[in-house]
Amino acid sequence: MLIHVEDLYPADAAIDWGRFQQLAVSVDEVRANFARYGLLDDQVHFLEGWFSETLPAAPVDRLAVLRLDGDMYESTWDGLTYLHPKVSRGGYVIIDDYALEACRRAVDEYRRQEGIVDSIERIDGSAVFWRRSG
Repeated sequence: MLIHVEDLYPADAAIDWGRFQQLAVSVDEVRANFARYGLLDDQVHFLEGWFSETLPAAPVDRLAVLRLDGDMYESTWDGLTYLHPKVSRGGYVIIDDYALEACRRAVDEYRRQEGIVDSIERIDGSAVFWRRSG
């Protein structure tokens, strides 16, 4: 049986991300941006691909800061599922696109499922964060 992503993540079905060409960024452009700000060193590793394909085996043990910019339900859910458990107690979780309904739903449902009660703080009109207590 063929399962469509829209069936698994109906919150993403109405979004046509293909029309936003400005969101497509090459790894070379990302690498150049890291270098421009003096952040490119031997500790930086780039994982190319969809969150669902790269994050399950990502070579990450612990995180002090998790910043997710996934826009959609699926990518936000996957980011939280695979990386939130690796955020150290006292670490920060930043969600860039909480103002987008699909992203907000993924965050709220993940937090509810995992019993996360850390308060969500607004950063600006779109982004939020919380500090992991447990």
